[in-house]
Amino acid sequence: MSNHRERPQGARQNWSAKLPEPLERRLNAYALAAGAAGVAALACTQPAEAAPVCKTLSDALRGSYSASFNPAGQALPPFQAAQTTYWSGTTYGQYFWWNRGFLTPNSKNANVMLGSNGYPASVPQGGSIGPGGKFGKGGSYGLLFSYGRGTRFSSKYGGGTKKKHRGNLVFSKGENYFGFEFSLGGKTHYGWLRVHVTFQGGGQTRTQTITHLDAYGYENTPDTAIAAGSCLNAAEIDSSAGTQKGSLGLLALGSEGLSLRRK
Repeated sequence: MSNHRERPQGARQNWSAKLPEPLERRLNAYALAAGAAGVAALACTQPAEAAPVCKTLSDALRGSYSASFNPAGQALPPFQAAQTTYWSGTTYGQYFWWNRGFLTPNSKNANVMLGSNGYPASVPQGGSIGPGGKFGKGGSYGLLFSYGRGTRFSSKYGGGTKKKHRGNLVFSKGENYFGFEFSLGGKTHYGWLRVHVTFQGGGQTRTQTITHLDAYGYENTPDTAIAAGSCLNAAEIDSSAGTQKGSLGLLALGSEGLSLRRK
């Protein structure tokens, strides 16, 4: 009788043999090199979570009103968006009126991207917002625009037309993108807020503006630039609000809001 036993079907056969020493050394060296290359490749790969976080908004600021702008839902909103509308009459029956919009940093490490005039810059769609940009609190509490007739004595607060005014918002462009930076988990993140302005009523005497906050995005990876308007067409865009309405009279801006109100 033969001593040969059939191997059960599906069972593994254990083959082992000692490799020649030179071949074993070459294979070990190859494995080390391949492993090092793999680690390098992983180090260069962008993490899956490194992507813009985008949300749509539907806030329309009318009259004198404000809304906290809180991109990442933090305990302290890093920004406040606001609009003020003012008008008055004189003994001669003349009306003087003006409207202003603001994007005001509300925490220590929050800043807006600035233009050459020191006001928040209107960034072209696709423009880079990130390290190397000029950021700060922004002149006149982060003034975006001034539109109106002002007074006979001063146009400091109210003077402005659709073609020429104190801020950098471009009325004719419709959608404007404003860059910002804020601290999240102790790291700096960059983002954009999309704004447009419409007009209602009054003709040449009491035209009022409505400041619309449309959408925003910020880069989830710290210290990484983001393109203005990025991921707006993404299917996964979140429609939950990143703002919280403030009270009439800009009380949500605290002391800065009171200053805006007095001007």
